[in-house]
Amino acid sequence: MLIRAQYLFLAQRRFANTMRTLLIFGLILFCACTTADIRTQKILTTTISALDKCLKWKVIGECFWLKCDLSGCSVRISVKVGHYRPDSVVSVYPNIDSHPWSETKLLVESAFEVAKSSLADEVKRWIEGNGTDPAIDSLARTRNLRYFEADLFGHPMTDIEFPGADYICNSVTRPMKPYYISLLDLLAWRNPNVEGLRTASLTPGVREIGNWPVNTWGSVFPRSGWITQASPPKAAAVAAQRAADVAINGGPLRIRTRMGSGRVNLWPPYRMRENNGATAKWQMVYPVEEKNCSVFGSSDLLKLTDWGGGKVDTKNSYLWSLWRPYKCCPRRGQVFLGSDDVHGYP
Repeated sequence: MLIRAQYLFLAQRRFANTMRTLLIFGLILFCACTTADIRTQKILTTTISALDKCLKWKVIGECFWLKCDLSGCSVRISVKVGHYRPDSVVSVYPNIDSHPWSETKLLVESAFEVAKSSLADEVKRWIEGNGTDPAIDSLARTRNLRYFEADLFGHPMTDIEFPGADYICNSVTRPMKPYYISLLDLLAWRNPNVEGLRTASLTPGVREIGNWPVNTWGSVFPRSGWITQASPPKAAAVAAQRAADVAINGGPLRIRTRMGSGRVNLWPPYRMRENNGATAKWQMVYPVEEKNCSVFGSSDLLKLTDWGGGKVDTKNSYLWSLWRPYKCCPRRGQVFLGSDDVHGYP
Protein backbone atom coordinates (compact mmCIF):
# COMPACT_ATOMS: atom_id res chain seq x y z
CA MET A 1 0.00 0.00 0.00
CA LEU A 2 2.83 2.40 0.88
CA ILE A 3 4.64 1.65 -2.37
CA ARG A 4 1.47 2.22 -4.38
CA ALA A 5 0.79 5.50 -2.57
CA GLN A 6 4.33 6.68 -3.33
CA TYR A 7 3.88 5.64 -6.95
CA LEU A 8 0.67 7.65 -7.27
CA PHE A 9 2.20 10.66 -5.54
CA LEU A 10 5.16 10.68 -7.94
CA ALA A 11 2.83 10.22 -10.89
CA GLN A 12 0.72 13.13 -9.69
CA ARG A 13 3.73 15.46 -9.58
CA ARG A 14 5.13 14.17 -12.85
CA PHE A 15 1.98 14.52 -14.92
CA ALA A 16 0.10 17.52 -13.46
CA ASN A 17 2.14 20.32 -15.00
CA THR A 18 2.63 18.37 -18.21
CA MET A 19 -1.11 17.83 -18.68
CA ARG A 20 -1.89 21.48 -18.07
CA THR A 21 0.74 22.52 -20.61
CA LEU A 22 -0.48 20.02 -23.21
CA LEU A 23 -4.09 21.07 -22.80
CA ILE A 24 -3.25 24.76 -23.16
CA PHE A 25 -1.06 23.99 -26.19
CA GLY A 26 -3.81 21.97 -27.83
CA LEU A 27 -6.41 24.65 -27.20
CA ILE A 28 -4.16 27.37 -28.61
CA LEU A 29 -3.56 25.32 -31.76
CA PHE A 30 -7.28 24.70 -32.17
CA CYS A 31 -8.14 28.32 -31.47
CA ALA A 32 -5.55 29.63 -33.91
CA CYS A 33 -6.24 27.20 -36.74
CA THR A 34 -9.94 26.42 -36.88
CA THR A 35 -11.94 29.39 -35.63
CA ALA A 36 -12.82 32.58 -37.35
CA ASP A 37 -16.01 33.57 -35.54
CA ILE A 38 -15.41 35.97 -32.67
CA ARG A 39 -17.94 34.29 -30.40
CA THR A 40 -16.40 30.83 -30.77
CA GLN A 41 -12.92 32.22 -30.35
CA LYS A 42 -14.06 34.06 -27.27
CA ILE A 43 -15.41 30.84 -25.78
CA LEU A 44 -12.10 29.08 -26.37
CA THR A 45 -9.88 31.86 -25.07
CA THR A 46 -12.06 32.27 -21.99
CA THR A 47 -11.83 28.52 -21.43
CA ILE A 48 -8.03 28.72 -21.53
CA SER A 49 -8.03 31.53 -18.98
CA ALA A 50 -9.98 29.36 -16.52
CA LEU A 51 -7.85 26.20 -16.69
CA ASP A 52 -5.93 26.91 -13.48
CA LYS A 53 -9.14 27.37 -11.48
CA CYS A 54 -11.46 24.88 -13.21
CA LEU A 55 -9.38 21.95 -14.50
CA LYS A 56 -8.73 20.27 -11.10
CA TRP A 57 -6.53 17.59 -12.72
CA LYS A 58 -5.62 14.80 -10.32
CA VAL A 59 -4.19 11.27 -10.31
CA ILE A 60 -6.85 9.18 -8.59
CA GLY A 61 -5.90 5.55 -9.12
CA GLU A 62 -4.82 2.96 -11.65
CA CYS A 63 -6.23 0.73 -14.37
CA PHE A 64 -5.22 -2.85 -15.10
CA TRP A 65 -4.91 -4.28 -18.63
CA LEU A 66 -4.12 -7.70 -20.09
CA LYS A 67 -1.65 -7.35 -22.94
CA CYS A 68 -0.90 -10.37 -25.08
CA ASP A 69 1.55 -10.88 -27.94
CA LEU A 70 3.46 -13.77 -29.49
CA SER A 71 5.68 -14.08 -26.43
CA GLY A 72 2.79 -14.41 -23.98
CA CYS A 73 0.49 -12.28 -21.82
CA SER A 74 1.22 -9.83 -19.06
CA VAL A 75 -0.66 -7.38 -16.86
CA ARG A 76 -0.01 -3.71 -17.56
CA ILE A 77 -0.91 -0.75 -15.35
CA SER A 78 -1.89 2.73 -16.46
CA VAL A 79 -2.52 5.82 -14.36
CA LYS A 80 -6.16 6.78 -13.81
CA VAL A 81 -6.85 10.51 -13.70
CA GLY A 82 -9.77 12.79 -13.03
CA HIS A 83 -10.39 16.35 -14.11
CA TYR A 84 -13.10 18.79 -15.06
CA ARG A 85 -13.51 19.70 -18.70
CA PRO A 86 -15.92 22.00 -20.52
CA ASP A 87 -18.22 19.77 -22.55
CA SER A 88 -21.16 22.09 -23.20
CA VAL A 89 -22.05 25.72 -23.91
CA VAL A 90 -25.42 27.06 -22.78
CA SER A 91 -26.86 30.18 -24.41
CA VAL A 92 -29.78 32.06 -22.85
CA TYR A 93 -31.65 34.83 -24.70
CA PRO A 94 -35.13 36.42 -24.85
CA ASN A 95 -35.58 35.89 -28.62
CA ILE A 96 -33.64 34.48 -31.54
CA ASP A 97 -32.44 37.92 -32.69
CA SER A 98 -30.59 38.29 -29.37
CA HIS A 99 -28.81 34.92 -29.51
CA PRO A 100 -25.28 35.57 -28.14
CA TRP A 101 -23.41 32.89 -30.16
CA SER A 102 -23.59 33.94 -33.79
CA GLU A 103 -22.39 30.63 -35.26
CA THR A 104 -25.05 28.55 -33.57
CA LYS A 105 -27.67 31.27 -34.00
CA LEU A 106 -27.97 30.45 -37.72
CA LEU A 107 -28.53 26.76 -36.97
CA VAL A 108 -31.09 27.46 -34.25
CA GLU A 109 -32.98 29.93 -36.41
CA SER A 110 -33.06 27.58 -39.41
CA ALA A 111 -34.20 24.61 -37.30
CA PHE A 112 -36.95 26.66 -35.70
CA GLU A 113 -38.27 27.94 -39.03
CA VAL A 114 -38.41 24.39 -40.41
CA ALA A 115 -40.20 23.12 -37.32
CA LYS A 116 -42.65 26.03 -37.25
CA SER A 117 -43.59 25.60 -40.90
CA SER A 118 -45.08 22.18 -40.11
CA LEU A 119 -47.35 23.48 -37.34
CA ALA A 120 -50.98 24.48 -37.59
CA ASP A 121 -51.83 28.19 -37.73
CA GLU A 122 -53.44 28.07 -34.27
CA VAL A 123 -50.22 26.70 -32.77
CA LYS A 124 -48.15 29.33 -34.58
CA ARG A 125 -50.29 32.10 -33.09
CA TRP A 126 -49.96 30.51 -29.63
CA ILE A 127 -46.17 30.43 -30.04
CA GLU A 128 -46.03 34.09 -31.02
CA GLY A 129 -48.04 35.03 -27.94
CA ASN A 130 -46.10 32.90 -25.49
CA GLY A 131 -42.48 33.69 -26.22
CA THR A 132 -41.81 37.29 -25.24
CA ASP A 133 -40.27 38.75 -22.11
CA PRO A 134 -43.04 40.55 -20.16
CA ALA A 135 -40.44 42.31 -17.99
CA ILE A 136 -39.57 44.62 -20.90
CA ASP A 137 -43.20 45.58 -21.44
CA SER A 138 -44.14 48.85 -19.74
CA LEU A 139 -47.72 47.56 -19.38
CA ALA A 140 -46.71 44.30 -17.70
CA ARG A 141 -48.31 43.55 -14.33
CA THR A 142 -44.96 42.54 -12.85
CA ARG A 143 -41.46 43.36 -13.97
CA ASN A 144 -40.09 40.29 -12.19
CA LEU A 145 -41.68 37.73 -14.52
CA ARG A 146 -39.23 36.96 -17.33
CA TYR A 147 -39.05 34.64 -20.30
CA PHE A 148 -35.93 33.16 -21.89
CA GLU A 149 -35.10 30.74 -24.65
CA ALA A 150 -32.09 28.48 -24.09
CA ASP A 151 -29.99 25.95 -25.95
CA LEU A 152 -27.11 23.63 -25.14
CA PHE A 153 -24.41 22.81 -27.70
CA GLY A 154 -21.26 20.75 -27.46
CA HIS A 155 -18.29 22.85 -26.40
CA PRO A 156 -16.11 23.90 -29.38
CA MET A 157 -13.01 22.48 -27.67
CA THR A 158 -12.24 19.24 -29.50
CA ASP A 159 -10.75 16.07 -28.08
CA ILE A 160 -7.01 16.58 -28.24
CA GLU A 161 -5.10 13.96 -30.20
CA PHE A 162 -1.32 14.06 -29.88
CA PRO A 163 1.34 12.27 -27.80
CA GLY A 164 0.75 12.89 -24.11
CA ALA A 165 -2.94 13.65 -24.49
CA ASP A 166 -3.90 10.20 -23.14
CA TYR A 167 -4.23 11.77 -19.71
CA ILE A 168 -6.85 14.25 -20.87
CA CYS A 169 -10.29 12.62 -20.91
CA ASN A 170 -12.41 12.77 -24.04
CA SER A 171 -15.80 14.43 -23.93
CA VAL A 172 -19.17 12.74 -24.40
CA THR A 173 -20.29 15.72 -26.49
CA ARG A 174 -19.22 16.71 -30.00
CA PRO A 175 -18.14 20.27 -30.79
CA MET A 176 -20.94 22.54 -31.96
CA LYS A 177 -23.52 19.73 -31.92
CA PRO A 178 -26.95 20.73 -30.59
CA TYR A 179 -28.19 18.66 -27.66
CA TYR A 180 -31.06 20.87 -26.58
CA ILE A 181 -32.86 23.77 -28.26
CA SER A 182 -35.83 25.21 -26.40
CA LEU A 183 -37.31 26.52 -29.67
CA LEU A 184 -37.72 22.88 -30.77
CA ASP A 185 -39.03 21.84 -27.35
CA LEU A 186 -41.45 24.74 -27.54
CA LEU A 187 -44.63 23.14 -26.18
CA ALA A 188 -42.97 22.07 -22.90
CA TRP A 189 -40.56 25.03 -22.62
CA ARG A 190 -43.30 27.65 -23.12
CA ASN A 191 -45.95 25.90 -21.07
CA PRO A 192 -45.07 25.32 -17.37
CA ASN A 193 -48.13 23.10 -16.98
CA VAL A 194 -46.41 20.28 -18.88
CA GLU A 195 -44.30 19.58 -15.78
CA GLY A 196 -46.55 21.41 -13.35
CA LEU A 197 -47.86 18.26 -11.68
CA ARG A 198 -44.47 16.74 -10.93
CA THR A 199 -43.53 16.49 -7.25
CA ALA A 200 -40.57 18.81 -7.70
CA SER A 201 -42.90 21.47 -9.13
CA LEU A 202 -45.51 21.21 -6.40
CA THR A 203 -43.25 20.95 -3.33
CA PRO A 204 -41.61 24.18 -2.09
CA GLY A 205 -37.91 23.84 -1.39
CA VAL A 206 -37.41 20.84 -3.69
CA ARG A 207 -34.93 21.34 -6.53
CA GLU A 208 -34.30 24.98 -5.61
CA ILE A 209 -31.21 26.81 -6.84
CA GLY A 210 -29.75 28.20 -3.60
CA ASN A 211 -30.72 27.54 0.01
CA TRP A 212 -34.49 27.67 0.35
CA PRO A 213 -36.19 29.54 2.00
CA VAL A 214 -33.42 31.94 3.08
CA ASN A 215 -31.88 32.37 -0.34
CA THR A 216 -33.22 31.07 -3.62
CA TRP A 217 -32.68 32.12 -7.21
CA GLY A 218 -35.56 30.03 -8.48
CA SER A 219 -36.62 26.42 -8.86
CA VAL A 220 -35.43 23.99 -11.49
CA PHE A 221 -38.98 22.67 -11.96
CA PRO A 222 -41.08 23.24 -13.90
CA ARG A 223 -38.37 23.36 -16.56
CA SER A 224 -39.81 26.14 -18.68
CA GLY A 225 -38.65 29.53 -19.91
CA TRP A 226 -40.85 31.45 -17.46
CA ILE A 227 -38.97 32.66 -14.37
CA THR A 228 -39.95 35.04 -11.59
CA GLN A 229 -36.76 36.81 -10.58
CA ALA A 230 -35.91 40.49 -10.15
CA SER A 231 -32.31 40.10 -11.35
CA PRO A 232 -32.01 39.39 -15.11
CA PRO A 233 -28.64 37.55 -14.78
CA LYS A 234 -30.05 35.34 -12.03
CA ALA A 235 -33.14 34.62 -14.11
CA ALA A 236 -30.91 33.71 -17.05
CA ALA A 237 -28.86 31.43 -14.78
CA VAL A 238 -32.04 29.61 -13.72
CA ALA A 239 -32.97 29.18 -17.40
CA ALA A 240 -29.47 27.82 -18.11
CA GLN A 241 -29.75 25.34 -15.22
CA ARG A 242 -33.14 24.17 -16.48
CA ALA A 243 -31.95 23.74 -20.07
CA ALA A 244 -28.89 21.76 -18.94
CA ASP A 245 -31.09 19.64 -16.69
CA VAL A 246 -33.33 18.74 -19.63
CA ALA A 247 -30.37 18.05 -21.94
CA ILE A 248 -28.44 15.91 -19.44
CA ASN A 249 -31.09 14.35 -17.19
CA GLY A 250 -33.90 14.16 -19.75
CA GLY A 251 -37.54 13.63 -18.86
CA PRO A 252 -40.85 12.55 -20.39
CA LEU A 253 -42.27 14.69 -23.20
CA ARG A 254 -38.99 16.57 -23.63
CA ILE A 255 -37.20 16.91 -26.98
CA ARG A 256 -33.42 16.55 -26.76
CA THR A 257 -30.48 14.71 -28.27
CA ARG A 258 -28.80 12.24 -25.95
CA MET A 259 -25.13 12.75 -25.21
CA GLY A 260 -22.57 10.03 -25.75
CA SER A 261 -21.77 7.38 -23.18
CA GLY A 262 -18.59 6.17 -21.54
CA ARG A 263 -16.41 3.20 -22.38
CA VAL A 264 -14.21 0.77 -20.44
CA ASN A 265 -11.53 3.40 -19.75
CA LEU A 266 -13.71 6.53 -19.66
CA TRP A 267 -16.08 7.41 -16.83
CA PRO A 268 -18.03 10.56 -17.76
CA PRO A 269 -20.59 12.29 -15.55
CA TYR A 270 -24.08 10.98 -16.15
CA ARG A 271 -26.33 13.16 -14.01
CA MET A 272 -26.44 16.82 -13.07
CA ARG A 273 -27.75 18.41 -9.90
CA GLU A 274 -28.12 22.05 -8.91
CA ASN A 275 -26.00 23.35 -5.99
CA ASN A 276 -23.66 20.37 -6.42
CA GLY A 277 -20.23 21.22 -7.81
CA ALA A 278 -19.36 17.52 -7.90
CA THR A 279 -21.72 17.12 -10.87
CA ALA A 280 -21.12 20.36 -12.79
CA LYS A 281 -19.80 23.92 -12.53
CA TRP A 282 -20.51 27.05 -14.56
CA GLN A 283 -18.16 29.59 -16.12
CA MET A 284 -19.71 32.77 -17.50
CA VAL A 285 -18.39 33.72 -20.94
CA TYR A 286 -20.77 36.52 -21.87
CA PRO A 287 -21.42 39.33 -21.03
CA VAL A 288 -18.65 38.97 -18.41
CA GLU A 289 -15.60 36.76 -18.99
CA GLU A 290 -15.02 34.88 -15.76
CA LYS A 291 -11.81 32.97 -14.99
CA ASN A 292 -13.28 30.62 -12.42
CA CYS A 293 -16.04 28.02 -12.15
CA SER A 294 -18.82 27.81 -9.59
CA VAL A 295 -22.36 26.62 -9.01
CA PHE A 296 -25.39 28.87 -9.20
CA GLY A 297 -27.21 29.82 -6.03
CA SER A 298 -24.63 31.65 -3.93
CA SER A 299 -26.09 33.89 -1.23
CA ASP A 300 -25.65 37.65 -1.60
CA LEU A 301 -28.05 38.69 1.16
CA LEU A 302 -25.26 40.13 3.31
CA LYS A 303 -23.32 41.66 0.44
CA LEU A 304 -23.49 45.23 -0.79
CA THR A 305 -24.06 44.18 -4.41
CA ASP A 306 -26.29 41.59 -6.02
CA TRP A 307 -24.68 38.56 -7.74
CA GLY A 308 -25.94 39.93 -11.02
CA GLY A 309 -24.42 43.36 -10.47
CA GLY A 310 -22.19 44.25 -13.42
CA LYS A 311 -23.47 41.26 -15.42
CA VAL A 312 -26.62 42.73 -16.95
CA ASP A 313 -26.54 42.61 -20.74
CA THR A 314 -28.32 45.30 -22.75
CA LYS A 315 -29.92 42.63 -24.97
CA ASN A 316 -30.54 40.34 -21.98
CA SER A 317 -28.39 37.60 -23.55
CA TYR A 318 -26.04 35.34 -21.60
CA LEU A 319 -23.64 32.48 -22.29
CA TRP A 320 -21.91 29.96 -20.02
CA SER A 321 -19.46 27.09 -20.42
CA LEU A 322 -20.47 24.03 -18.44
CA TRP A 323 -17.57 22.11 -16.84
CA ARG A 324 -18.20 18.54 -15.69
CA PRO A 325 -15.95 15.95 -13.98
CA TYR A 326 -14.46 13.10 -16.03
CA LYS A 327 -12.31 10.10 -15.12
CA CYS A 328 -10.20 8.09 -17.55
CA CYS A 329 -7.02 6.09 -18.08
CA PRO A 330 -5.03 5.33 -21.24
CA ARG A 331 -5.31 1.93 -22.87
CA ARG A 332 -2.32 -0.32 -22.20
CA GLY A 333 -3.58 -3.70 -23.44
CA GLN A 334 -6.28 -5.57 -25.31
CA VAL A 335 -8.44 -6.49 -22.32
CA PHE A 336 -9.54 -4.17 -19.51
CA LEU A 337 -9.30 -6.00 -16.19
CA GLY A 338 -10.59 -3.27 -13.89
CA SER A 339 -9.57 -0.14 -12.05
CA ASP A 340 -8.87 0.94 -8.49
CA ASP A 341 -9.55 4.43 -7.17
CA VAL A 342 -7.20 5.37 -4.35
CA HIS A 343 -8.54 8.93 -4.21
CA GLY A 344 -12.18 9.80 -4.71
CA TYR A 345 -13.08 12.25 -7.45
CA PRO A 346 -14.24 14.92 -7.59
